[in-house]
Amino acid sequence: MGNDDIVRANFWNESTGHCDCCGKQSKTIWGDLADSSGSKAVYFVHWTIDGPEHMPIVDMVIGPWGDGTSPTDRMLVSLLYQPRPGGGAFMVTNAKGRRADDRSLCSRALDRENVVGTPLANEVFSLVDSLWLTEPRIEEIRALDSLAKPSS
Repeated sequence: MGNDDIVRANFWNESTGHCDCCGKQSKTIWGDLADSSGSKAVYFVHWTIDGPEHMPIVDMVIGPWGDGTSPTDRMLVSLLYQPRPGGGAFMVTNAKGRRADDRSLCSRALDRENVVGTPLANEVFSLVDSLWLTEPRIEEIRALDSLAKPSS
């Protein structure tokens, strides 16, 4: 596998807002994850700045993009990031009702049980690893680990 086959984040844009429950600033970033053969997924990451108690969420619309593809080729998977001192962890959550649960983007939003323990789970975690390692704006989410309270 050559260097061109590494899946990397290509960032498109970002926006800010405010958390409905605490009033802190929130942020959303988005882009795509692609290798030399093209896009594998489009991602949206949303978190509350300096708010580790609000778990950041990653929505990934997985499947091919570009000419000759359509929303029926893609599905939405969502993951929560639980910040922890020393490094947090991702867990799959239900994607139904998320902002990216949109038929112009994907044909369906998957529930947790449609992902966990299936071959799709390997692809999902490989994509989120690529996002974590190649999207520089994720550094703000890593910083939440140092603000999180240790789990008891």
